[in-house]
Amino acid sequence: MEKTEKLLDDGKFALALVRLKKLGPADGPAADRTLLKGEALRGLGLFAAAIKEYRSARASSAEELLRLEALLGETRCHRALGNEPQALSSAKKALALSKRTGEFEDDAKLEWALALRLTGRLAEAAKLLELLLKNYRRCADHDGAAFVLWALGGLYRLQGRYAEGVRAFEDSLKLAKKAGDGAAEGYALFGLGGILRVAGFMGRSLGCYVRARRLFAATDDTFAKAYAECGTANVLRQLGRLEEALAGYHRAHKLYSGLSDWADLGFVEWGMGEISRRGGDFGAALGHYRRAAGLFKGRGEPRGEALTLLSLSYLQYLKGETVLAERTHSAALKFIRRHGLHTHLETFT
Repeated sequence: MEKTEKLLDDGKFALALVRLKKLGPADGPAADRTLLKGEALRGLGLFAAAIKEYRSARASSAEELLRLEALLGETRCHRALGNEPQALSSAKKALALSKRTGEFEDDAKLEWALALRLTGRLAEAAKLLELLLKNYRRCADHDGAAFVLWALGGLYRLQGRYAEGVRAFEDSLKLAKKAGDGAAEGYALFGLGGILRVAGFMGRSLGCYVRARRLFAATDDTFAKAYAECGTANVLRQLGRLEEALAGYHRAHKLYSGLSDWADLGFVEWGMGEISRRGGDFGAALGHYRRAAGLFKGRGEPRGEALTLLSLSYLQYLKGETVLAERTHSAALKFIRRHGLHTHLETFT
């Protein structure tokens, strides 16, 4: 079991999974092996499959510490998939259990804050994240602080606080490098690339995605590889390099589909719709937007839903359906304001 845990710590998730399949009762309790299998699957980006293993581990063990670790893993997977009610539920249970046992308290608070962020309770999430950041900095926990700064950067982006978001991601990147955490460094670059893109700094944004792609190229993190493809394609689309962007979206589509990551697949469909609309293929654009809307629905991606509504209104206007376009645009603005977003003001989306 120790060798398997070492493989997981080193990010060798595929090898860990192969090893776990060979282990039996003599190698440790079944619940422990199931928990580690969940960790391996999550590392590979197979979140739905990982959730099943975490649930099985919880059901088959009376050990509170193991059940807590499984709940934290479940929460992370539900967040990645945009499953709002499930993320809140598992995060709440993990928080209560951590308080009772005195174990993994910061991890549980962090997951609760991120579940709040997912469901749009941004002010509550920000307050808790900022408190956690102070604690991690006080303890010189560079990895913990890097992760919280990454989370805050994404939250600030949603609030339209771009300057603060850029600083948060840049600080996250510095601390990840100091901690020697390549994965955290890569995700900080993803966050920085994304916020620079919507702020209009295309050259710097593209550079971030290129650097992140290199960091994840030799890893087992399929989710990160898909994210790199989609992010790079977004920048290329905005730079007018549409054929390259479309090829990137197709690669991202294949990767996200294999992971059953429907929320992120929604952004790929939306991006492909943008290319089709710009190329005058309105029928294809409409198909992409409709698929994007279905993928975003109920998966904690209000910004994606807002972008799709706005794009639909632009498409309808181009088709001469002015009354319908006005109605769709009004619905988009109401939706955006209800969720406290500023998506309609993002010039470089």
